[in-house]
Amino acid sequence: MLVMISRKMNSIISYYTLLIVGFLMNSCATLIHKKTVDLNVYSDTDSVRICLNNDTTRWYNTPTLINVERSKNDLLIFAKKDSVQKIILVNSKLSTAFWLGNIFTGIGVFAYAIDLTNPKRFTYPSNITINFNSNKLPSNSYFTWLNPEKGLLSFKISIPEANHFYINKEKGYGNSFGFLGIVGGVEYYLSDKYSLSTDIGALTDFTLPFPAPVDYYSSHESSSAVYGNIQFGSDIDRLHYSAGLQYNKTFFSKWDTLPSTPEHYRRDTLSIHKVQNNLGLVFSTYYRISNGFNVGISYYPSFLSWDKNGIDTHYKHLLFFELIFKFEAYR
Repeated sequence: MLVMISRKMNSIISYYTLLIVGFLMNSCATLIHKKTVDLNVYSDTDSVRICLNNDTTRWYNTPTLINVERSKNDLLIFAKKDSVQKIILVNSKLSTAFWLGNIFTGIGVFAYAIDLTNPKRFTYPSNITINFNSNKLPSNSYFTWLNPEKGLLSFKISIPEANHFYINKEKGYGNSFGFLGIVGGVEYYLSDKYSLSTDIGALTDFTLPFPAPVDYYSSHESSSAVYGNIQFGSDIDRLHYSAGLQYNKTFFSKWDTLPSTPEHYRRDTLSIHKVQNNLGLVFSTYYRISNGFNVGISYYPSFLSWDKNGIDTHYKHLLFFELIFKFEAYR
């Protein structure tokens, strides 16, 4: 009898121990965040001095990295250049770890209760660019994205979506539309405004905008392309645009689906396969949603082509919308 009571007590103790540990471990913001956050402060002009929260004993020259305590209070940045002075109010906000981190834990409601008593749940933008040059924006405005600057080197990975092909289909030129692809690239800023970039990529006319098995019940076609380019670009605020030269190779295939035995099996026979090399221009533009994520459109017109049958000067193009992820390697 005593053994049974002892086992039951141990079970109860273990349960409540796990509950308490789970309770404590589920406060994501409290555990993950430090008491401070790094603030990278830039300005769209040089020779700007700043101080925080009326602390005029400590001044910084932009660009600068400042370590500030997390707080529910907004942050005041006093900025001055020559006779021009600005007061920038940076809003404190609840962190992503607070909003999302606790959702995926077992007892998230209790975790929210813990985080609500701790200033670690708050954060500030990691990058702040003070506006001095633009007259179109309020004088106390700031940007949370980073402006390009000379020497900036970035790597790019993008996913082409909504791809349009106008290519040679053996028996004439025609259109194809579909999704998916992969692109990698490098971008380097020769100055604060002008950049040089190169990309290598592939795109398809896959039926769905996400990878998934597709079963065809009749004859079907597919188009795809691989390409490389070199481009010269520039920026207007958050909009980047570029132009250059490109080479691409297009592939067109057609399969005839034939019945076979047993009946629920089908056999695809390749009836047409066309490969063509193309040279032409490239025009691209993308918009910075954040420092690491962009959306863009690329247009690849070609006027000179060749294959085993000879040279062709017929117009053709690739046109696609892409989701672009950029990673700074050096600034």
